[in-house]
Amino acid sequence: MAIKGGHLVARYLKEVEGVGTVFALSGGHIEAILDGFTQYQIRAIDVRHEQVAAMAAHAWSVYTGQTGVCLVTAGPGFTNALTGIANAFLDNAPLVVLCGKHPLKEDLRGALQEMNQIDMVKPITKWAATCYETKRIPEYLSIAFRHATMGRPGPVFLELPPDILNVSIPEQEAPLPKRHTRKYTVHPDDADLKQAADLINGAKQPLFLGGSGVGFSGCGSALKQFVEKTGIPFILLNYGRGELPDNHPQSIWDVGNIGMMVTLAQADMVVVAGLRLNWLMQSGAIIPPSVKVVRIDIDPHEIDRNRQADAGLVGDLDSVLNQLLPYVKKNDHDAWLKTLRAASAAFIDSEIKARETPSEPIHPIRLAAQIQKVVGDDAYYVTDG
Repeated sequence: MAIKGGHLVARYLKEVEGVGTVFALSGGHIEAILDGFTQYQIRAIDVRHEQVAAMAAHAWSVYTGQTGVCLVTAGPGFTNALTGIANAFLDNAPLVVLCGKHPLKEDLRGALQEMNQIDMVKPITKWAATCYETKRIPEYLSIAFRHATMGRPGPVFLELPPDILNVSIPEQEAPLPKRHTRKYTVHPDDADLKQAADLINGAKQPLFLGGSGVGFSGCGSALKQFVEKTGIPFILLNYGRGELPDNHPQSIWDVGNIGMMVTLAQADMVVVAGLRLNWLMQSGAIIPPSVKVVRIDIDPHEIDRNRQADAGLVGDLDSVLNQLLPYVKKNDHDAWLKTLRAASAAFIDSEIKARETPSEPIHPIRLAAQIQKVVGDDAYYVTDG
């Protein structure tokens, strides 16, 4: 039985990777893929601008735990998507961008929407390629999903020209992989685990700072066991927020970023997990020089970036925390937590009063608090700078 290239794309997405939703804006170069979505019952969410397609797929990957997929056409469709792709790259979000291309047979002849897309997108993707044969579509898609999800996640880009999408081939010439993309983990050495545990066990005033790596790892269960065994105060930032509730007894989110700043000024040891020490963290300067630092990250290049780590553990956070658990001791830092909350509360006293005091017009802090009170915790709150 024969299958068209565009339908082969859809079949791979549905049957191998389990993709049920793709964000797209239609175009002539990619019509065959959209037609395949109809056959294989993939929901194509139509957008009005390709930047939205990339950003919506990015958000899908973050909040569903599935790799986001977007489909855009060649030329202006591609260039419109660049901002969204760059955003996913800087955010380390897994994203598969499928893109049309001018016909290969018209290369360098001034074809409709002809441009060198690959060289434009390479600096903001983990992997970028063009598929030249219909029978290799499953192979290229498999590579794309592996690059998007393996190690430090990020966006990938695959060009699919109409020459291969509109051609039919016997199905047996393009067999699908027998399994979807699997996630492999790297494990730290026992010596590194012990070194990190010694610093954690010996700390009198510790802090756990978790970032987006906490969320992408889905390590809520392991993290709960870790913080409750060690007694360490914690704050979760970016996509890590929500893996443990803000009202957990050891969370310092009740005093917000002020609590983090106050804690860092007094801490003697900080675990930085799945969090880049970038401009938001003053490129590492937010942590005083005297503080011992344990870094946990899936990317080995992050361990000593902007701040030399006293102990470094490379790997997926869920795996690393589970390995670290036997090495850390049961501890109690309640006195330290009380000191932190008392010191932080003094800084946000006026905010607490504004939150609790009616006024005309309403204070923005009180407005946010009242919205949260009505809507509750089981919701996504979106804010803008």
